[in-house]
Amino acid sequence: MTNSDILSKLPAVHILLDMLRQKYPQIKPVILKRLINLTLTSVRENPQKYFKAEVARSWIEEKILNNLQAQINDLIEGSLKKVINATGVILHTGLGRAPLLNTFIETAGNISGYTKLEINLDTGKRGERNDHLSRLIRILTGAEDGFAVNNNAAAVMLMLNTVGKGREIILSRGGMIEIGGSFRLPEVMRISGCKLKEVGTTNKTHFADYAEAISPRTAGILICHTSNYEIQGFTEKPELSELVELAHKNNLPVIYDLGSGSMLPSEFYGTEGEPEIAGIVNSHVDLISFSGDKLLGGPQAGIIAGKKEWVKKCSKNHLLRALRLDKIMIKILQQTLIQYLFDQPVPDLESLKMIKRNPAEIKSRLSKFTKALPGRIQSQIEIVESTGKIGSGAFPLFEILSAAIQINSTKISAAKLARSLRQWRIPIFTKIINDTVQLDFRTVQTELESEIKEALLYIL
Repeated sequence: MTNSDILSKLPAVHILLDMLRQKYPQIKPVILKRLINLTLTSVRENPQKYFKAEVARSWIEEKILNNLQAQINDLIEGSLKKVINATGVILHTGLGRAPLLNTFIETAGNISGYTKLEINLDTGKRGERNDHLSRLIRILTGAEDGFAVNNNAAAVMLMLNTVGKGREIILSRGGMIEIGGSFRLPEVMRISGCKLKEVGTTNKTHFADYAEAISPRTAGILICHTSNYEIQGFTEKPELSELVELAHKNNLPVIYDLGSGSMLPSEFYGTEGEPEIAGIVNSHVDLISFSGDKLLGGPQAGIIAGKKEWVKKCSKNHLLRALRLDKIMIKILQQTLIQYLFDQPVPDLESLKMIKRNPAEIKSRLSKFTKALPGRIQSQIEIVESTGKIGSGAFPLFEILSAAIQINSTKISAAKLARSLRQWRIPIFTKIINDTVQLDFRTVQTELESEIKEALLYIL
């Protein structure tokens, strides 16, 4: 079927509009017409994408109408929906990183109306929104002051702009990281108005490299924790205390981009390599930044902590207005930080509970789950050992021992099965290992197991 054949059979706009107005009388006609025009334009630009064989005019009309109805339903419902994470990757960037407790959302709902975001109850005058988080940050980290912006990249940009706009910031070549979405630190520095002063090499940067790079043009030293990769073997770098002493002797601040940022020691996770936030604060670094939705276990945010002098300068930077958090995110982040006040083995945060789940406990859940399935399904699955990841760049080489259901179907390929599960009413994300689909229950909330059962019953 040629493109001209398809184009000649496209339905008129008014025909499609009449049909849609009958089905969606609540939608403004101008919106329906705009959607129709956009869809028909897409068909005209690439007809073969929609129709690959000879088809009748009525069939073309029906397919376009179905496409329009699917788009409208998606617009009404909203494209951001709940999914089930059975990948074993706890802080899955594509799936929203740290899962939040429902109680946090309910608590945030209590301030959906008016709230004392920027007002002082004693004086009745305007207050500071940063105050809602600064006390918690001070108490939990030992820093002199702190506040939060909308993500860690924004925090780094704000710190660099405050400290070094128009001047040089020294950075080791071994710390020139690239984070998710191809955002490279040198580009963040350029946008912040700083001039990058590279020192050392990828695997070795000596103390002398930093010392020799300091000049009247220098504004500060930046250190980046390489949380999403490791350089091993023939490596060398100065101790943090040495760099802090060097910087302060030259009246320069030290900025530390922690990336993931953990309130807990590495031993909590069963491995090592992630600096504890309080430990970096105790090293007398001037400014520190870390993420809210990674190891911290909260919402997307970038937290800045450190010496009061420098934190205040950052908070007075006009860029902050474009980067600040709204009341809902402040409340959810506040609830997250509050969990670290309590003396308990595992803070009451969903992601941290997932990290600490015992493989034996996961196997027990899987055994109970599989026994509730009919024989025809049980014959296609087995419980296997699995390995998961913390995710989002944290502990990149560390694998967490877990357990999973492995589906060995002879009727459907692994790729098709994974796709069918993703297209379930609550999309289910899995992993494919050796051409079989696995569902790792470390990252599956217990209340969602029934949804997985229904999906397997329907698909298999």
